[in-house]
Amino acid sequence: MQLVRYILIIHLLLPTLTFAATQVELNEQSHQEYLVADKALNETYGRLMDSLSPNRRQKLKTAQRAWLRFRDAQAELVSSAWEGGSIRPLIHSEELKRLTEQRTRELQQQLQNESN
Repeated sequence: MQLVRYILIIHLLLPTLTFAATQVELNEQSHQEYLVADKALNETYGRLMDSLSPNRRQKLKTAQRAWLRFRDAQAELVSSAWEGGSIRPLIHSEELKRLTEQRTRELQQQLQNESN
């Protein structure tokens, strides 16, 4: 189990290791990358909302609110394995980013389907 944990840490850190030197810098960089992903999600969400009828907008709004609760709870669960550790903020931000990028792809696909 410990080996899996270390492999996950290495997998999460590899993209950021070349830019940051300290754990605090790694944590901040990871958070900034999450914010970029969140901005892309919000832009895609807005474009999709604009393409939907009022009834379907409400359904998307409901689904998105539920997804946000899931995303936040999942990131808390994943990062709680490092409770009290200086790497926890990085793990939390990386999970937020991963889930946010995944959701962006889902919404982009829905937007593409709306266009067809």
